[in-house]
Amino acid sequence: MKKKLSAEEIRSQYIKSLLIIEKSNLEGEYKIGNKEGKKIIKLFKLLEEDIDLAKEVLPSLFEHESVKVKICVAAHCLALEIFEEQAVDILEKISELNLRVFSFEAEMTLKVWREQGYLRVYQK
Repeated sequence: MKKKLSAEEIRSQYIKSLLIIEKSNLEGEYKIGNKEGKKIIKLFKLLEEDIDLAKEVLPSLFEHESVKVKICVAAHCLALEIFEEQAVDILEKISELNLRVFSFEAEMTLKVWREQGYLRVYQK
């Protein structure tokens, strides 16, 4: 039986994996980023099953210094339909910053969410 992760353990893993993904995006090391991306999807699935836990974990990461952490957390909030106003605000600000691939990612995340009315993090 797997041990249930605490909010702090989930937060720490989000940050660790997203910092690796951010670095891999900038350096073109996509295999490394893809490996960490799988970990992020597993974390998202945990939060998807426990919205109260998601409400505890995700907003505390809105202020993280990493733009990748902010984008991912905002996207996950939109997908879970929680803290949508804050998530949109974060993504709009990042999309205006001209931060290489990250501004484009924020812009496209908002575009898809607005056009579809929902956001999916993974294929079901």
